[in-house]
Amino acid sequence: MATRAEPTATITVRIPESMREQFDILAKSTDRRVQYHAFEAMRRYIEAEKWQVDLIAERLRQADAGEITYASPERAAAVLTKYAAYDDGQ
Repeated sequence: MATRAEPTATITVRIPESMREQFDILAKSTDRRVQYHAFEAMRRYIEAEKWQVDLIAERLRQADAGEITYASPERAAAVLTKYAAYDDGQ
């Protein structure tokens, strides 16, 4: 049984000429259409942003439910001191 492709929609986005030129070069060097690369770039961007938004929402839910505790001011200062020592080359 053949599967149906998801319906598509058209959007218009203005991009700098230099970016369009980069898409053209990429398309030519990979033997793919510019649309493929634009779609892939948007897909990857959405995937990364969704992951971050979902994680933030989950952490907020955990905080509201009291499932997350926060470091004491003393613990936070100790961590900052530790990393400051790395910055100083120690």
